[in-house]
Amino acid sequence: MRKLFFILGISLLLTNMTAQEPTAVTEGQSQLVYSLPVTELVFEVEVEKTTQTPGPYYQYSERYLATNQVIVDAKTTYRLKNTSLNTNALPDPQRTYAVPESKYAALQQISVNEKGLLTGINCDPVNIVKKEIRKEKKEILIQNGANVLPLTEEYLMAGSTARLAEGAAKQIYRIRESRISLLTGDLEHMPADGASIKTMLNELNRMEQELTELFTGKVRTETVRHTIRITPREAADKMILFRISAHKGLVDVNDLSGVPYFLNIVPEKSVAQPLNPKAKKTKTALYNILPAQTTVSLSDGINTLLSQSIAMPQFGLLIPLSEELFKSANTKLCVDPNTGRILRLSR
Repeated sequence: MRKLFFILGISLLLTNMTAQEPTAVTEGQSQLVYSLPVTELVFEVEVEKTTQTPGPYYQYSERYLATNQVIVDAKTTYRLKNTSLNTNALPDPQRTYAVPESKYAALQQISVNEKGLLTGINCDPVNIVKKEIRKEKKEILIQNGANVLPLTEEYLMAGSTARLAEGAAKQIYRIRESRISLLTGDLEHMPADGASIKTMLNELNRMEQELTELFTGKVRTETVRHTIRITPREAADKMILFRISAHKGLVDVNDLSGVPYFLNIVPEKSVAQPLNPKAKKTKTALYNILPAQTTVSLSDGINTLLSQSIAMPQFGLLIPLSEELFKSANTKLCVDPNTGRILRLSR
């Protein structure tokens, strides 16, 4: 930890010692190019979709099943189930530089990762743990049942909805009687073991549920996942990130039919030391970043749904590194490609 503070102290000191502009990337010229990172916020929003479908015999539920707790209208509703936040380091086009020509060999040993982000000099690239981000998809949590059990020919030939409902109700009562007989052991041929009994009970329960849903209706639930990506360049106060409509699910931020969810981004203020006009000005070799700790939170305007503190380079200080640091060919500089912060500096 002391070593890290020592490194940061050197970086801040070099800020006063240098007054060079970033080295521009020139098209058609042979240059060593690197980028510093910018943090992308990746929100995963899970919306629960509930579909209610009335059964074809709901009008006969009270007559045959003695219940009026049934679904009478088809309806689909949505609600926010869960939110999560991941981060992704991207190369910042506003902070992409070329290594200046130098007589020091160490500056020719620059390394970048597969994204072009600076990882250091004479330093092995830092292994980045990649977080898998799920794409938008639907996941059925409660599967639809199998086809409704067939009725006997007597009821199928009747051609009357009331007769079909009566036949379905009789099957429900037969299933209940069979289950009671199985549980009490009142059967001529009992299953050989407990596993067989369990299998039979599960099948009877499934059959009863399917037939009962012909009267009471079906409720099916799905989870719809959406991924929202944003790369902030400034602080945000109650910025609408998304809206959720009870009837349409996730909608555009301008669709007033949805309830808004607000994003707050509050970076800590980084104060750079003023330049010393008497300090010796040296040539800048590389740039790194002192990232700003930033609080990212999501709320519905009343309750906070998530809050994380993230080191975000786009809100931090750009730190120039003097060419004099790289006199030795053995100078080793290791940089975190996710934040642009110096991890280790040795000479």
